Amino acid sequence: MYKNLLALAVGVAMAGCATAGEKTALTTETGFPSGALGLAAIERGDWQTAEAQLTAMQGVGENDPARLINLGQVYMNTNRPGLAIQTWQRALASPHHYQVTVADGTVASTRDVAMTALSRYQRYAGRY
Repeated sequence: MYKNLLALAVGVAMAGCATAGEKTALTTETGFPSGALGLAAIERGDWQTAEAQLTAMQGVGENDPARLINLGQVYMNTNRPGLAIQTWQRALASPHHYQVTVADGTVASTRDVAMTALSRYQRYAGRY
C-alpha cells in the first residue's frame, strides 16, 4: 500500500536539505484527516498541539507507523527520550509499513524512517 503523505521523522529529512535561513515547508496530510499526523504543529514547533493531534488518533490507527514516528519526534523534542525510543520501536514493529514522502521530498518506507530515528538516538536506547 502506498500513501503519499509527509512524515517528519526526527528531523532526519530536514537535515542538510535546506540552506541557512531556508526552511522546508510541510504540506498537509494526504489520505488522513487534516492534523491527524500533527505536521503543521510539528513544523511550528508547537509540541503540545502536535501531541494532542497525534494522541487523538482521528482517522489514524493506534499502530500506524507514520503517526508513531511523528509522536516519537514530539516526545524527543519535549525531553522524553524514553517515550520517543519506545514509540519508534512500536513504529518499527508495526505490521503495516508503507512508503511516505518525507520533508525533503524523498520517499522512504516507514520501516526505514523508524530505523533511522532509532539509530540516530541510539545513545538513549540502552537506558529505556
